[in-house]
Amino acid sequence: MLRILHFAAWVGTSIAVAELLGYLLHRLLHTGWIPWLSMSHMKHHMVLYGPLQKQRPSEEYLDATTGSVALGNIGLEWIVPSSMILTTVVVVLRLLRVSLFDQTVSIGTTLAWTFLMFSYLHDQMHVKNFWMERNSVLKAWFRGARKRHDIHHRVLNDPGLMDENFGIGFFLFDRLFGTLSSEQGPFNHPGYAAAMERFRYVETLQARWSVDHNQVGRNAS
Repeated sequence: MLRILHFAAWVGTSIAVAELLGYLLHRLLHTGWIPWLSMSHMKHHMVLYGPLQKQRPSEEYLDATTGSVALGNIGLEWIVPSSMILTTVVVVLRLLRVSLFDQTVSIGTTLAWTFLMFSYLHDQMHVKNFWMERNSVLKAWFRGARKRHDIHHRVLNDPGLMDENFGIGFFLFDRLFGTLSSEQGPFNHPGYAAAMERFRYVETLQARWSVDHNQVGRNAS
């Protein structure tokens, strides 16, 4: 029994750590503080699934990493910082003389959860007819999480940043850090104009800027 509890404790702690690190990294990608790191993610947000675009235009996911260095559909903006964090975690676990089994459980759980939430589930929120929509057990949870993710894509503050709902399937840290939102208010057209200007360095955003700029200007006036 103690072994089961010990195992469950490592799994639970690793999931919580994965959620926290995913939340913090997601927030970092939205700041634009490191342009090359935010490039692919903001292409996803401003070009492929922008605030004025359909969030589920088809049954295929539009991948922002196409033509870029990526592991599957996971871009360098996730791989580089995640690798640095993972290396640090491994070093700390070894310094603490954590057993090899517990290290394996911790790292394996962290990687599996991160992929499940921030890659697989995230991508499926942007496609039509995902199987969870029809599953009697999961559909209510999935639709609620997807609604919050839609808000994450559509709501901008006045400086042009998307600053709500950084979780994917679970929103504990959004609650703790005050970034949770369950309802979408009126569209912020000045915020959208600010976002288009702020992230103009994103490849292919120039074309969308030229199309949308006049419309946004009219709506904001």
